[in-house]
Amino acid sequence: MANPPVLAPHQMGPPVNFTAAGADNTKVQANQIQARNSPAFPFVKELFANAISKRTATIMLDYTQQAVNIRFDVDGMWHNIGQRDRQSGDAMLMVMKKLADLNVNERRAKQSGTFKAEFMDQKVTCKFSSQGVKTGERVLIKMEGKGAKVDTLEDLGMRAKMIEQVKSLLNNESGGMVIVAAMPGDGLTTTYCATLRAADRFMRDFVGFEDQNNRTPPIENVEMKMFDSSAGQTPDALLPSVLLKQPEAFAFPELFNGKTIDLLTDQVVRNQCTVVTAINAKEAVEALLRVMMLKPNVEQFAKAVTAVLYTRPARRLCETCRQPYQPAPQMLQKLGLPPGRVNVLYRQWQPPPPEQLVDEKGNPIAPPICPSCGGLGYKGRFGIYELLMVSDQMRQAMIKQPKLEVLRQIAMAAKHRTVKDEGIAAAARGVSSLNEIQRVLQK
Repeated sequence: MANPPVLAPHQMGPPVNFTAAGADNTKVQANQIQARNSPAFPFVKELFANAISKRTATIMLDYTQQAVNIRFDVDGMWHNIGQRDRQSGDAMLMVMKKLADLNVNERRAKQSGTFKAEFMDQKVTCKFSSQGVKTGERVLIKMEGKGAKVDTLEDLGMRAKMIEQVKSLLNNESGGMVIVAAMPGDGLTTTYCATLRAADRFMRDFVGFEDQNNRTPPIENVEMKMFDSSAGQTPDALLPSVLLKQPEAFAFPELFNGKTIDLLTDQVVRNQCTVVTAINAKEAVEALLRVMMLKPNVEQFAKAVTAVLYTRPARRLCETCRQPYQPAPQMLQKLGLPPGRVNVLYRQWQPPPPEQLVDEKGNPIAPPICPSCGGLGYKGRFGIYELLMVSDQMRQAMIKQPKLEVLRQIAMAAKHRTVKDEGIAAAARGVSSLNEIQRVLQK
């Protein structure tokens, strides 16, 4: 009987294809060959097959003296995937550094590069970076592929009624300043761009200003003016010449200083222009104070601002495996949900008890894994949105009592729906779980 053929490393493992990087085609080919011939190549293929199938945004590898800890960032949550021994982990690292055209012997200095991976018709660009740390070395691999389209507020999960409110604010003939706010890392740029797309940019002359060192995705029918913050430039120096053309609306992904705000709010007050801008904040009312910290003319700013759109991202329950349950009346009361309005809530899938996880012979078996979410219980994200309408009472408080608690009380007295209220409503609709909403609100 003939011996079975001996497989080369690149022929083993799942069908993941890598494209190496290099300064020229000769270097790319050499890097590809060296990576494919490594005994650790199948381990790297397994790592990326697992990551891509789980829709991973970032892979983290933490190297210690004895092992390599592996974590995946999926939908904004880190998941511990497991460990590898240090020897095989080092060999895997050499493969990835070779694919990224980096120095495989450098373990302390920061290195960065890219390579590409393809698995099950999914193509991703892998942005690789490594840096020596006290415990050994940390590796981050950001996975960028063609994800779901998230161009509009509908794509981001905003309620239809709120979308209409936002559009009404943006397209109001009286103008006004609409501020988009979120905490760092919570999708501020994405929400800002989607909000801008909701405005009528075809019947009005829109002009945008942004730092050439921090670009946002292009928006159709918004003429962009660039400035260079690294050279000390600020947008207030460009605005006066642009104002001569009398644009009707302005897009500012970032407010640099009080002078810029004063120029914009003057256009709102005198010429009924519309301004869409963005700022980092922990809550909607705080966004107003954050703008005021840039020291604009507060009275003019208070007159101009009309609303704050605040967002926090949350994970969607997997619709394939989510589990319904009947909430206790006490829970519904605590959530502020009237009796009879919600009969069923949903939670993340829970495995059956061990005594049920047996085969026909009574042998224990592993719990089933959902093919849709890979056993995570969640699939994808959506935005929890809060729309704060700035009332005259709030404007007076901004001028006379610019304190967070004062603004909160005014919003509460006006029966403003907070991000907490909107999160509970999303759980009541079955979009997410109460546990996930609680996690998001505790950030």
